[in-house]
Parts: sequence; C-alpha cells; structure tokens
Amino acid sequence: MSVKDEGRLDTLVLTLHLGAIALALGPPLFFGAVVAPSVFHVLPTRDLAGAVQSPILTKLCILAQVSFGVLFATSWWLTRRDTPRGTRALLTRLPVLGFFAALVIQQLLIPPIDRIRRDAPGLIDTLPAADPSKILLDRYHRLSTGFFSLEIAAALLMLLTTASLLAARRAAPPQAASKPKEVARVLDL
Repeated sequence: MSVKDEGRLDTLVLTLHLGAIALALGPPLFFGAVVAPSVFHVLPTRDLAGAVQSPILTKLCILAQVSFGVLFATSWWLTRRDTPRGTRALLTRLPVLGFFAALVIQQLLIPPIDRIRRDAPGLIDTLPAADPSKILLDRYHRLSTGFFSLEIAAALLMLLTTASLLAARRAAPPQAASKPKEVARVLDL
C-alpha cells in the first residue's frame, strides 16, 4: 500500500472513529438528560413510563454496542504505530468497557426490570416502600443507572483520549519522506 493510499485510509478510519464516538456519547446523554426525565414527568405512572422506556433503552444499548465495536477496530488501526503504550491501552480497552456496560444493561438488567414490573402485585407506584418488588426494582434501576454512567464515561474518555492523540500527532514534527535509494550505475548512457 502506498503512503498516499495509507493516508486516505487513515482519514477514513479517523472519520469512522469520530462518528462512532458521537454515536456512543450523544444518544445516551440525550436519553439520560432529556428522554428519561421527560417520560417519567409526562406519563401518569412509573410502570407506564418504564414500559415506554424499556424498548428505547434496549435499542440504545444495541447502538452503543455497535459503536464501541467500531471504536475498538478504529482505535486499533489508529494506534498501530508511533503511539505511546498508555494511549494505545486506553483507546483499545475503553471500547471493551463501554461494550460490556451496554451489554450488561441490555441482557442482565432490562429483562429482570421488565419482569418485576409485569409480575408486581399492583402498580409499582402504589406499593409500600418495604415491598420486595419495589425494593428489587429500585436496586436494578440503580445498577442500570450505574452501568449507563460507566458507558457514558467510557465514551467521554474515548473522546478526550482521541483528542489528545490527534493533538500530539499534530504537534509532532512531520516525518521526512523516504527517498528512493540511488542505484549505482554501471554505464551512464
């Protein structure tokens, strides 16, 4: 692959990388800051709000998993040479952390929350504070919020580490282009 082609590929990979960061960070922040509070505020019961949010959060987790998968691949490509070991470690491990945080929410926390809400002996809002269903739902909700925060933190650290990597590369002196070796001529015709 020529240097020119490799430069174009690096640009394409960087564009994909930045797009994946935007998808890993933007939708979860919007969901957590706007969608979730609005749904709980507008709908009359927590049960109804939870039923509306569950499929949204599931799809958001799938989007995050895809984004973090892309981030792992693009980070590996972007840090393959001339990158400090710590930066490479962060850029290749943070996507794994974000991917598994989203996977835990989608596979291990949303299904039990839906089951508790469905099987509760009445509306969650009307149950006494000491009701086991309400206590368990609150625990799962706190866990879900914690993993959701971990996912957002991983995406934010990806953004900051990528910005640091790009700033360091921009500040570094350009590498001299390699000149072709001169070949000794036997006959100069």
